[in-house]
Amino acid sequence: MNNYMDVLITTSSTLDGAKIKQYFGIVSAHVVAGTNVFSDIAAGLSDFFGGRSATYADQISRIKAQALTDLKYEAIELGANAVISVTIDVDEVSGGGKSMFMITAYGTAVTLDKVHIENLEDTKTDLVTGNVLADAIEKRILVEQHKSAPLEMTNDEWCRLLELKVPEMGDFIEWEMVNSGLKEERLFAYVASIDFDDSIALGYKLFEKASKEGELRTIQKVINKIVLVDYHRSISLLKSKSNSLAHKKAMLNTIIKPKRLYSRDDINILNELIDTVEASFPTIAIFKKKKGLLGKEKELWECICNQKENDADDSFCKSCGRDKRGFKTEETTPEKAIKYLSMIKETLNEALPSQ
Repeated sequence: MNNYMDVLITTSSTLDGAKIKQYFGIVSAHVVAGTNVFSDIAAGLSDFFGGRSATYADQISRIKAQALTDLKYEAIELGANAVISVTIDVDEVSGGGKSMFMITAYGTAVTLDKVHIENLEDTKTDLVTGNVLADAIEKRILVEQHKSAPLEMTNDEWCRLLELKVPEMGDFIEWEMVNSGLKEERLFAYVASIDFDDSIALGYKLFEKASKEGELRTIQKVINKIVLVDYHRSISLLKSKSNSLAHKKAMLNTIIKPKRLYSRDDINILNELIDTVEASFPTIAIFKKKKGLLGKEKELWECICNQKENDADDSFCKSCGRDKRGFKTEETTPEKAIKYLSMIKETLNEALPSQ
């Protein structure tokens, strides 16, 4: 199945006359949108195509429909043809009068027997509404406008961008991070608004491009909050020689959070990830010998904070409290990360059936 319109959505845990053949687990979708924001371009397009209601109720209805559509695509990726026990939550993403909301739809992806599916009424259509066409044109205008000359977006433009779900604007997010600083609320709202695969790719791309610890913390928080953890990308980032200790520390804080979905394939990937973590954090302290008062040599180590008088037996720097690899006691160390990853691997071995 590759047509989202073929996926059934229901708030019930059962369907009359339908037999559930397989359960895939929970799927979810997020859509972020503003309820009172249209740029001048958008307003012009709306007038041209017959107008578009800007009322609160109408906007909520639009993004609810989008969330359910995204939920269907999540089900398709798992091989399911229905989502049951669907629930929809509405949360405010940012305050300050911006009227931005995130709608989350989630339910259980299942496969129904083909007999029931084949008896359903065909819902496909060859028609497209004026609103859909207007959105597509507006999306192209926004992409071209900011591709040719990236500029700080107005709040109206930004909220409209979220409604249109424009993955191509990831380049603008990167430009904004470099030129005017990464804004956590904007990043979270944008990443939550685009497709799951696009959001993972953007999150890890920004992770690699970030140059400040504050940016890394922001990206890490967004990746964890929206559950974008990807083991393959994490391994690549940890292995990259161009990434700093700060990058790799932030990645440790990312991989100790759960993924959205696990399979037996993750067990082998976890083995590689554990090996990569073990190899990615060598000792960075500089050891040297210094003569004491009686001429006896004493071994010392220099910390990355430039404290040069740490005794060889000192586990932590006397000045900043870091160890010989650059970690403070309260930080996620490689050992802590490996312990957590090993627990995931052991649990997967117990929870998933052998092939």
